[in-house]
Amino acid sequence: MKTLILICALSVPRPDCSTETAVSVVQGPEAAHLARCGFVAQAYLADTAIANYLDGEHYLKILCAADNRLETTEAPRKSDGAHALVITP
Repeated sequence: MKTLILICALSVPRPDCSTETAVSVVQGPEAAHLARCGFVAQAYLADTAIANYLDGEHYLKILCAADNRLETTEAPRKSDGAHALVITP
């Protein structure tokens, strides 16, 4: 399962946070299944400087999708089988 970590400005509504509207997009670690996706992404964030973006002006959104669906430039949609988890400060 592919994992993307989106860093979005607070001015962007959470449903609109996508690979095209994010300030930064980071390819996260691979996960064996959906439940692990959020866990490994959070652990990845804890070990990197990405968490510094939680400065009151940004929020993080984790996108999880099976196979290579996240390799496109377009944000995954629910019809693609992608799931989103939002982490707020």
